[in-house]
Amino acid sequence: MTLTRCDLFFADKAVLIEGTTERLLLPRMIKIIDQWQPDGKKLGNQYVSVMEVGGAYAHIFFDLLEFLELRALVITDIDTVTRNAAGRYEACQVRHGQRTSNACIKKWFDKPEVEPAHLLAADDASKTVGKLRLAFQQPEADEGPCGRSFEDAFMLANATLYPFSGASVEEREAQAWSEAKDVKERSKNNLRKFVI
Repeated sequence: MTLTRCDLFFADKAVLIEGTTERLLLPRMIKIIDQWQPDGKKLGNQYVSVMEVGGAYAHIFFDLLEFLELRALVITDIDTVTRNAAGRYEACQVRHGQRTSNACIKKWFDKPEVEPAHLLAADDASKTVGKLRLAFQQPEADEGPCGRSFEDAFMLANATLYPFSGASVEEREAQAWSEAKDVKERSKNNLRKFVI
């Protein structure tokens, strides 16, 4: 247990997230949500432990969270993959996914080969166990495009900032997928420049 993980022992609630992007945006999201909450329910007034756990591995903390009787939200990516010509699984758009590579989601649904269609059809009850709640990408509208990661889901949810010109759902999903890959690659290159 590191110092940041020990924070769980004193928290009112916990949010387990994938990485830096979510950690940076979560305070703003909480502030927006709190605008509509009564004073006793505002997250900003509670001790919420935010842990960056690489989302796909949040399941490692399930037993500890249950033991602590801590209400927790796990925010993770749907991480769809498809089998390539060499028989190996590779990242793909949600629409083309055959399964998820996300270990947390597999553990949650107790299925090593859970399909994206099953995940997109999952209701709130199936994403809640005791005091734990699982969240991953969903289309903004029925039969709409769905992001595989936070970045492309954010782009699809914010059409005014990212006005993809594709006429079909498939085209818009592909455009967001491509743009998100570019953003991630630029971020990696910028980080390399900073480190070197």
